[in-house]
Amino acid sequence: MGSAGGVTEGGRAGWLVVLALWTRLFLMVGVLKSIGMMIPLLQDQFNTSTWIMGWISSIIGTSTGISGIFAKLIGRRFGPGYAIMTCGVMISASVIIASFATSPGHLACVFVVLLGTGFGISGVLMKEVIGRCFTTNYATATGIARTGDSAGLIVCAPLFQLFLDTYGWRGAMLLMGAISMHLVVCGALMVRAGASPTSTYQELSGDDVISEPSQLPACCDALSRNLSRNFEIQLLSDYRYWAAASVAFCTKYAFNMWIIYFVSQAQSNGFSLEDAATFVTVAGVGGLLGRLAQGILMDRKIIPLFPLTAITITVCSASFCATPFLTSYWLMMTSSLTIATFSGALYCLQDVICKQVLGVNLLAGAFGWTGITSATMDFALGFIPGWIYDTTGSYTTAFIFLGSVQFIPMFPLLILRYKGWVE
Repeated sequence: MGSAGGVTEGGRAGWLVVLALWTRLFLMVGVLKSIGMMIPLLQDQFNTSTWIMGWISSIIGTSTGISGIFAKLIGRRFGPGYAIMTCGVMISASVIIASFATSPGHLACVFVVLLGTGFGISGVLMKEVIGRCFTTNYATATGIARTGDSAGLIVCAPLFQLFLDTYGWRGAMLLMGAISMHLVVCGALMVRAGASPTSTYQELSGDDVISEPSQLPACCDALSRNLSRNFEIQLLSDYRYWAAASVAFCTKYAFNMWIIYFVSQAQSNGFSLEDAATFVTVAGVGGLLGRLAQGILMDRKIIPLFPLTAITITVCSASFCATPFLTSYWLMMTSSLTIATFSGALYCLQDVICKQVLGVNLLAGAFGWTGITSATMDFALGFIPGWIYDTTGSYTTAFIFLGSVQFIPMFPLLILRYKGWVE
């Protein structure tokens, strides 16, 4: 597949976009982890409930998913470099402004309007430009970029704890806001390197401006074409999109629920909190390895996309189902490592599937709508594992449910393979 509108096989501009996406993921994990670490402090500071602070953290993801759909329109109008610079300013400003907050409402407004929007638009733009810049090394470039969240998970937690101990939560937020300004530099480097826009922006011609009531049908037709061009609404009726997107939102949902409930589940199996923390740390390393390994396997033609994705989904699903039955220390560590490694690979393979199935010109729309779908799924179904535990008193059924959700994409992928839409 070609790289129309981009630099063939990366070039300087392509690798700068990889660096930008790595930085964005590093900062996103760092900021969200920082907010999570501050929940007890903010609860006491604002004299509010834990669920309110947790809800504020969760709606950041919802805002990120919804705002991504506007990325193509903004990228076409201003170019990805300038748009990412603006997103960097929004992210940094939101964290700095949050350090002056005096109520949970202030935090919610700042995080939804600035933080979530900045992360959502920048993420879709970066992933689309990488898709345009790379062909044979696309999986490798995606894998390298996505190691940013693993690095953020490893580095930012102890770093922010040091900030908290030294400067308090307001000073720590100011420092995180300053660190977030690195995304502005990444956008500036993209502009300087000439990273291409998603497509050329075109003003409407005079003939397209409808002013007379008798021309209402033509006006509606023009509006429909503009919406389709800017938001790729036609994807919502395309089976190929839903099949590719199912890998993204099922993987994200299952892994997010694993992160939330794994420590409690491990403790219910008789492991200590220190053991559970060790399992999570090892899982973070596994996620980094999985992201890198899938790039080598795909781009060196060691294994085609469909068999690799099928194996990854099956092993990951089986590991979810097996986790509640494990009582051995080393078996539990192996399960954690397997889930994180194969989930990390799936996070990258979902982008590769989207590009192979839909083509490069639909990537921005596909990533945007997938973000909305994932956010909706997390919001609507996020309570289910906890509800199952409250009902049954055990995590066994909850983790089997997560394993089943992780396996769902296999069915639409088999149809894609049968139709010859995926290798």
